[in-house]
Amino acid sequence: MPIQHRFKKPIVSSTVIPFLGPRMFSIEKAAKYICVSVDVMRDMVRERKIPYVPNGRRYTLDRLDLDRWIEKTKEGISVAA
Repeated sequence: MPIQHRFKKPIVSSTVIPFLGPRMFSIEKAAKYICVSVDVMRDMVRERKIPYVPNGRRYTLDRLDLDRWIEKTKEGISVAA
């Protein structure tokens, strides 16, 4: 029997948060998503601290990359659920 059938709840990866909104964000929406200012988000893109997708003269950011960045930059002790 596959492991997924042994549990009542589906197995969800801890690094990807289920989200029913759009996958790609503008700089402004990405800044709001990770709770930083637009200027800080622009600096992060300019310094290549976070992955982005060039779209003409604008940049878009993938929500999954933002989630990975959040998980990577967390500090402290994590507790398994």
